[in-house]
Amino acid sequence: MTPWHPSRRSVLLGTAAAATAGLFAAPRRVQAAAGAPIRIGHQCDVTGGLASSGYWHRKTINVAADWFNANGGFGGRPIEIIGIDTETKVDVGIARLRQLIQDQKVDFIIGSQQGGIALASTTIVRDEGIPYMSMSRSDGVTEGSGNPFVFRLIVNTRQTDLAAAKAMTGMVGKKWAVLYADYVWGQSHNAAWSEAMAAAGGEVVQSIALPLNSNDPISYISKLDRSAEGIFVALIGTDLPKAFVALPQLGFTRKPIVTADFVFGAFDPLSNGKYVEGVWGIDTLPWELADKDTPSLKAFRERLGINANGREVGTGRNVAMGETWPVWESLSVLKLAVEGANWKGRDDTSALIKFIETHPRHAEGDLFPQGPLYLRPQDHQAFPEIDLLQIEQGRIRTRRVLPADAGLYPTKMNLAAG
Repeated sequence: MTPWHPSRRSVLLGTAAAATAGLFAAPRRVQAAAGAPIRIGHQCDVTGGLASSGYWHRKTINVAADWFNANGGFGGRPIEIIGIDTETKVDVGIARLRQLIQDQKVDFIIGSQQGGIALASTTIVRDEGIPYMSMSRSDGVTEGSGNPFVFRLIVNTRQTDLAAAKAMTGMVGKKWAVLYADYVWGQSHNAAWSEAMAAAGGEVVQSIALPLNSNDPISYISKLDRSAEGIFVALIGTDLPKAFVALPQLGFTRKPIVTADFVFGAFDPLSNGKYVEGVWGIDTLPWELADKDTPSLKAFRERLGINANGREVGTGRNVAMGETWPVWESLSVLKLAVEGANWKGRDDTSALIKFIETHPRHAEGDLFPQGPLYLRPQDHQAFPEIDLLQIEQGRIRTRRVLPADAGLYPTKMNLAAG
């Protein structure tokens, strides 16, 4: 078991908790903050199928903790990050969440990206009364029966597809085919894109489900309706690069291809070279600094070691842009709420939640580098700006920035305390 940062404190914690598999700690204290630390659990997908995202979640939360502590912490108290590895497995993620709550006595939790883990976690945190900042895009996290302890700053499939579909019907056309992964994430996008197209006056003329890790994607892709004016692709893992190669082989090079939100950050699309030229993507930050270089975003990228082309300084690793800022800004929301509600401990959690609900709008700045943010009180879902990206000559460029309300969908829920 390796702690995130081998400080003396974290090594001692790791040794003391050796019987607790998957536990690691990153206490990030500097002199600017003092007193008893506020303990923040991090339910992180360090290994397994979402390790590429987990890498950026973990890096962001550590850099953020350093920065917040250097700038007074939360109400003058330092924050201490206690992380566990979910291994991208539901049973592991839930068991280790209970460790964070019961053994580590965390005050708040930054959650997993994995949908099954996230949905199962919501019941636990509601029962325990612990605010949970979800990193999952699964629609059900902020839908369904509702949960006053759950907040989500990361976008979900419904809002990104709604925003992108509105724009794409005007730029491409109204007849679309969908190629999607036959599991929850892909199925969600298939439903969301169909719903969004109908709302925008378009239609999905065909949907094709691709089994996970298909050995023969061409047999599925060859069935695509050639009357479609555009193709929406919601694939991930090894199926995605296979599809990028198969589509031009089958003569689909002239039809616009739009990939689902998060895809450009899930793997390195530029590694497919000529096969991805012209492909569209959806995310919530630009890859190229030249496409948005506001002072706060530029400083944010520098802190995380992101170069001007969306690569990690020193390694050249592709950055999962849409995975970085929600971690940072979840801490920002907690900081403002701790200070605004004068939160001291569990007894003040109701006041903290009410403070978040009654202060839903946040301007761009050091705390919110992505841009203007609306955190809807009724369902605790955030609505940020959304970028339409396109690959051109080996670079990922922002073509359009859609306002936050482009993805604003109605909700029947009302969690707001007033």
